[in-house]
Order: sequence, then structure tokens, then C-alpha cells
Amino acid sequence: MKKSLAMLAGLAVAVSLNAGTIVCDYPVSSSEPIYKTVVKKIPTKECWDEQLTSNVCKSSYNTCSTDGVIVAKTCTVRKCKTVWNTYEEKVVVGYRNYAEVCGKTISKVSGSKLKTIRITSTY
Repeated sequence: MKKSLAMLAGLAVAVSLNAGTIVCDYPVSSSEPIYKTVVKKIPTKECWDEQLTSNVCKSSYNTCSTDGVIVAKTCTVRKCKTVWNTYEEKVVVGYRNYAEVCGKTISKVSGSKLKTIRITSTY
């Protein structure tokens, strides 16, 4: 029993010594952009003129009295409001890069176009 345990432990050490990693860079065959839709809001000012009528007191004195005459006066008032115009815009947020590895197509997402995709394999 001790012999088989020692042999099993020796085999495990031999396998772990032979285990390793391989790092290969595969050329990217194509890249496609990844888009995100962004909603943008732009403020604009809309203005118009309104005619307002106000009562004005005309008098020989500074204050209105019973002998004063009330006159309607028309004033033009400019009014404005902010209007938000929205529109959608597609923005590139990254790239999906493709490479051929052993007859299979693999992909990797990155912030820019890649020239190679690095693959690390352990054995």
C-alpha cells in the first residue's frame, strides 16, 4: 500500500512538472464596431409677443381721484420658454475582434481594433 501511494505521489509530481502553458498570438481577421445609442437633449429658446391690456389712471394729480379718467392701455410683452429638442445618436463604444484558431472563429471585445488576439493554454 505504501508503495502504491509513493508511486501515485511520484506520478503526480511528474505530471505537474510536465504541465505548462502555451501563449500564442493569432492575427485578427476582422473587427466590427459595437454601437450604443445615446439620447442627447439640446435646449432652444422659443419666444413670442403677447398683447396685454392694463388699466391706467390719468389724472391731474399723482393719485387717482374721482375726477380721474381710467384709460385702457395696451402693452406688448415678450415671453420666452426653453424647449428641449432630443435626438438619438449612435456612438462607437468598442470593437468585437475575430480570429481563426484551429478552424474555429473566436472573438474578443476591446476598446480599440486589435491586430492580434492572445490565447493562453495550459496542459
